[in-house]
Amino acid sequence: MLSELRTFSIALKIARRDLLDLWRAKMLLFSFLLMPLLLMAMFGYMFPTTPKANLAVGNMPTAYPNIPVALVQMDRGSLANAVANQFVDIAQAQQLFRVSEVTSYQTARESIVWGTISGIVVIPDGFTAAITAGMQATVQVTVDETNPQIAAVVQSEIAAIFGVISSSISTTTMTNMMGNSINPAFLLEPVSITQVPLISGTSTTFQFLAPGFMALTVVFGALSGVGFAISREREQGTMDGLLVSPITRRAVIFGKVLSQTVRGLIQAFLILGLSMLIFGVRIYGSPLLMVLTMLLGVASFVGVGIILTAFAPEQETAQMIVILLQFPMMFLSGIIFPVTSLPGWMQWIGKAMPLYYAADALRKVVILNAGLNVIGMDLMILIAYALITLTAAVPVFEKAMTR
Repeated sequence: MLSELRTFSIALKIARRDLLDLWRAKMLLFSFLLMPLLLMAMFGYMFPTTPKANLAVGNMPTAYPNIPVALVQMDRGSLANAVANQFVDIAQAQQLFRVSEVTSYQTARESIVWGTISGIVVIPDGFTAAITAGMQATVQVTVDETNPQIAAVVQSEIAAIFGVISSSISTTTMTNMMGNSINPAFLLEPVSITQVPLISGTSTTFQFLAPGFMALTVVFGALSGVGFAISREREQGTMDGLLVSPITRRAVIFGKVLSQTVRGLIQAFLILGLSMLIFGVRIYGSPLLMVLTMLLGVASFVGVGIILTAFAPEQETAQMIVILLQFPMMFLSGIIFPVTSLPGWMQWIGKAMPLYYAADALRKVVILNAGLNVIGMDLMILIAYALITLTAAVPVFEKAMTR
């Protein structure tokens, strides 16, 4: 019992020393605090929030206002003119597009190539004649496919505008045919859909990304921090001083683990604070479960970091080994892209990584107010990873240090 207390006391002193070293290295401290803020700001603005639209009242908010598009009107009939004017009015009133009228499709296409517009709307010849004859008229749309994200927005918003215009034409036609004896809205859409959000309040796109980035920061901090700290001390020779002193190898490992855990939690809460202040992220679950999940995420990876870098001859090699593991985890663990969008064999790889379970548990707690019974399986898997990797890390570390 006394030896365990002494080991724990020494581990605390090692952790305190590492954290004081971070505090004294001002440039390192600045980079340490800036990294999660840049990460959140970069991805937060990369995935902006699109407010809820209500086409019934003509409300079509957008995350990308005033996108430049060209309108090419080949048909000069009365109905074509009316539709073109209505498109311009809606696009500009809702600040969806900045519309410029162009005389030919080829001229508009060249503007896309030069990067001055992002889409083309063409009202072709025969548009007025088709509607007058009671036939379906077609509008042609071309988007800048070199930017898939903006292209998808342009395509969907043009479709939404012409959906409103098409409904207006249908309503007018039905009213003229039947008078006021029947509601045209019933004939156009006898069954309507109302979306009920999964979580209350106004949710943002980043609400679903923030928990994943918190898990990513904590886990990567544990993975790289411990490994870099050990390899750096070996290069500087200070590790030899620790090893020849009457200190157990477990105390050294636990001290490093504790300091990196504190650093990871600091970065995670920086991310959470920035997400709440700037991107409107809300916490619906228990803060204690959040901390527990992050602690287990750290515990599941520190052993991996020690094992990977224990045999690295210098810090540069340790960095390369850790980076080699970090990048696949970022894209295979459901942090940025859903795991279900990957091929089956890649899903198995992603689900074999503890980061997947840390991010899944944290996301359920923060967004869905999940309890311990819901995330229990995720936490058990993290505990299993922690027990296996930390148990293996101690003898591996001892063997590497005695070479």
